[in-house]
Amino acid sequence: MRVVNTKVYQFSELSDEAKQVAIENYRNEDQDFGNWVVDDCALLEPQESELRELFGVDYDFPLIKNNRTDIYFNTDRNRFLDCSKAIEITNDKKFLKWLGIDIEVKGLEYIGYSILASRFRNGDTTIDFDNYPSDFDEVILLAQSKFNNHIQHVLKGIEESINYRYSDVSIIEDIESNEYEFLSNGEKF
Repeated sequence: MRVVNTKVYQFSELSDEAKQVAIENYRNEDQDFGNWVVDDCALLEPQESELRELFGVDYDFPLIKNNRTDIYFNTDRNRFLDCSKAIEITNDKKFLKWLGIDIEVKGLEYIGYSILASRFRNGDTTIDFDNYPSDFDEVILLAQSKFNNHIQHVLKGIEESINYRYSDVSIIEDIESNEYEFLSNGEKF
């Protein structure tokens, strides 16, 4: 039997070179930052300021619930976000109003809509409407455009969150909050 004494260090105690080794090793570990990002309950929610302006400060969160089912995305050259199965609308009238279709003002009882996966492989989630008067064509086009822009905004948010998770600042926060210990060369103990 032999006993080996090893000094271990907190991240803050490492040399600058050892800190860079620790950061790079953490970054290269099998991190699933994409799944962490799409697990956010507010991922699909429109901007809070916009919802407060439309519905007041006590609007019911969430308007667009993320049930976390089958979210597929790519933030590279072939950008897309398919979150059609993850979208759960909690209030149809408020959802339509957010899209610019206030059915109460127009004296309508109902306008149908479906949230769909793209007909093309690796395409964005879209919205389709039915059961609306023909003089609503322009309103419907604006609502579809708003929804499509929202999907692009969500995808951009996913991309920014993933990029942040891979940043030195975020990695250092994770290392320090988890109180990882290191050898003097920056390798994890």
